[in-house]
Amino acid sequence: MGSHPQGKVRAVARIPLVDPEDSNLDPAVKEVLGAYGGMALGVPNVIRALANHPGLLGGFGNVVYTPAALITPSQRELAYLTASAANSCHY
Repeated sequence: MGSHPQGKVRAVARIPLVDPEDSNLDPAVKEVLGAYGGMALGVPNVIRALANHPGLLGGFGNVVYTPAALITPSQRELAYLTASAANSCHY
């Protein structure tokens, strides 16, 4: 684990990523994940993590990742970088 700027060690939360190819996947979740199949890098990991809680999945993806998203890819990147910096992430 990395060290925190104040010298405290912070644990990293681990959220399992849902496999879009899982044959036991809820059909509604499979449909939503299937909509991301055409992306160059496949289904984004954040969407695969949100698939653990299907109620969150549709709303977040519609705001952030669809062609009709409410924010641009540049704004999305800025949000990720800001959250990473605020949480002392190393990536």
